[in-house]
Formats: sequence, C-alpha cells, structure tokens
Amino acid sequence: MTVAARIREAARALYEFSPADIADAVCVQTYRDRRRIKKMIRDFLLRGEIERVSYGRYRYTARPYRTKTDVIWHLVRSHRRFTAAELERLSGASRDTVLEYLRCLQALGYLVKRNKEAWALVDDPGPETPANTAKCERLKALRRKAKAPAKESA
Repeated sequence: MTVAARIREAARALYEFSPADIADAVCVQTYRDRRRIKKMIRDFLLRGEIERVSYGRYRYTARPYRTKTDVIWHLVRSHRRFTAAELERLSGASRDTVLEYLRCLQALGYLVKRNKEAWALVDDPGPETPANTAKCERLKALRRKAKAPAKESA
C-alpha cells in the first residue's frame, strides 16, 4: 500500500485531523517523514480531496482525484474546438502543460491543429483521460540518463 493510500485510509477513519494525527495513524516516527506527510496533505488540499476546517485542522471529503490533465481532457471533450489560451484560462494549468498535453493528444490521433491557434477534437475515445505518453517516455529517459553515470562509477 502506498503512503498516499495509507494517508487516505487514515483520513477516512478520522472525522477531523491534523497532520500530526495522520502521521501517528500511519506510524511515521522521524521528523523527515512527518514533514513529508504534511506536504502530502497540502497536495490533497490543493486537489480537493481534503478541506481545511480551521488552522491546522482538516477533513477528508472523498472527492475524486483530478489532475490538470483530467481537467484539460474534460474541457477538450466539452468544447470540441478551442485554443490553448482558452484551456489555460479555464483549467488553471500553465501554458506549457496545456501545450504539452495537446501535442500528446495530437500524436495519439485525438486532436488536429486547425490553424496557428485553433485545435479540434477528431476522435473521442470516452471520458477516461488518455495518458501523456510523451511525458512518461521523457521521464524514463531522464531517469536512465541519471542512473547511467552512477553505474559507470560503481
């Protein structure tokens, strides 16, 4: 079970909690791990999975987890024709994130670029958000590159 899943489980069990309550529930001892829990709670708060009740007190809302790419995909499906600027404004994602995901969807065959700014959805596979495979491949390449010098020195 991942740390995030353990945090969710503990948050569900507690009606209202603080980061220290969650850290105790998932049995973390070190200061470093407690700081990590606090940062993960902040991420849950930004995603809407938990809500702030008062300073340092939170409540689990059990709202579905939605990433920026989930929001962008929902907007693409609902608008059908759009610009990157519109998606940036509506999703709250950065321009780079929007353009990267649109290029990925274009490479997968779901989108067509109509002119310099306009995009159009040409193939709708359904509500499930397609994975950003280009980003995954780039991250794998970066990890391989980072591990390569470590293997050579060993």
